[in-house]
Amino acid sequence: MYKMRWKVVIASISRLLIIVGLSMIIPLSWSLYYSDGSWSAFIYAMSIIFIIGIILYYKFPLEDISLRYIEVYLIVTCSWITVVLFGTLPYLFSGTMGFTNAFFETMSGFTTTGASILTDIESIPPGILMWRALTQWFGGMGIIVLFVALVTTHFGSGASRLFGAESPGPVVERVTPRISDTAKKLWMFYMVFTIIQMILLNFAGMTFFDSMAHTFTSIASGGFSTKNASIGFYLDNNWIQLIIILFMFLGGTNFTLFYLAWYKKTLKVFQENDEFKLYIKTIIIATLIIILSLYLAKPESEGFLPITALFQVVSIITTTGFATVDYDLWPNLSRGIMFILLFVGGSLGSTAGGIKIGRFIVLIKYFISELHRLAQPKLVQVVRVNGMSVDNRIVSNTLLFFFAYMFIVGFSTLVMAGFNLDLEAALTSVLACIGVIGPGLGAVGPTMNYAEIPIGGKYFLSLLMLVGRLEIFTIMVLFFPRKLA
Repeated sequence: MYKMRWKVVIASISRLLIIVGLSMIIPLSWSLYYSDGSWSAFIYAMSIIFIIGIILYYKFPLEDISLRYIEVYLIVTCSWITVVLFGTLPYLFSGTMGFTNAFFETMSGFTTTGASILTDIESIPPGILMWRALTQWFGGMGIIVLFVALVTTHFGSGASRLFGAESPGPVVERVTPRISDTAKKLWMFYMVFTIIQMILLNFAGMTFFDSMAHTFTSIASGGFSTKNASIGFYLDNNWIQLIIILFMFLGGTNFTLFYLAWYKKTLKVFQENDEFKLYIKTIIIATLIIILSLYLAKPESEGFLPITALFQVVSIITTTGFATVDYDLWPNLSRGIMFILLFVGGSLGSTAGGIKIGRFIVLIKYFISELHRLAQPKLVQVVRVNGMSVDNRIVSNTLLFFFAYMFIVGFSTLVMAGFNLDLEAALTSVLACIGVIGPGLGAVGPTMNYAEIPIGGKYFLSLLMLVGRLEIFTIMVLFFPRKLA
């Protein structure tokens, strides 16, 4: 047994609070520009967060120490919960919503889930809507990854553990020798994509406010919109839809590939990556099936059919959750495809949630190798991804993750059914929250929201959002500190 070093946990949280407090300058500026009356809420929130952050910053200096694993998981979990709690302040001070709804909306924001309790988004002050979008932008690449990028001289190998505890995937991919430099490179590409998309959307017809808000929530695979109809508000503007499709797709791609393509000055890194190729194929096949299904059903008011189908597929597989139409009204085949995509998710190392394409590749190849082994017991089979053998520990990790994910989905569906939701709504609400997608089907479909979910259900789904964003193990390991520290 050893004594938990809470000082390093609090010291880490203090830095994140300062960052969050300073970031509120952006929604504050929009609040003042529109004179929407929410500026005082941001002043109060910024003051409280910044003062507490500064006090903790000086009282608990960040020491050069090597973090234990259990301390890493505690820092990550406590940081996310703390940031979410303080992130509710603008909602509370502006009177936009009560604490339960504010907690749900903020958790949905930072985890990039996109599930909302708002029934009339366009009645909300612009400053609050910008804060809502900004929480998703922070959560997309990860608040801990940002922390690692800024704190370059502390923690030693603990920085790599912090990165891995928040970043998706069974392994942490370094693109540079130092993990802090890797975090900086990832955030660099994230910010470049953000700026480019913002400019393109503005040129395509969005106001600068809407282009900023929708950029924050699409590159982050978030899904919060400033419009009641989501991107359906722009159904007659194919350019806006195509731009958002592109950046949702980029957000769902492993950001490591962008760096490698830039560093090696070649696009072959995408052609040689098994996960990226399956990612593309899945989108194409799902889109073609839905186009055929919709064409045969001849739906009305569906916009330009191929773009409509492609938009919904990319939105769901990248766990963004935007919608241009109510796909809950589609033919059963199309709805079935959308339901399957709720399980899939984007790429490892992306801003997307879900199980992830990379894990499915490991599972499929392991399944095939086992079939070969059963047919030819003496044959030595090795699971290979991208031409390289996969360590047995990663295979075990993937199998365990898949089992834990499905168990939690099954158990949580029963819990949500206990809150008087029908089976379809219970199951898809769980999938939408643990997969950080947002909309599900039925009562929580793309034109519905989570406003009518009972209070207990909202807190339970909020927990699932956090578990899904931190990919299960970071939370679960805290219950076994003696064995796994």
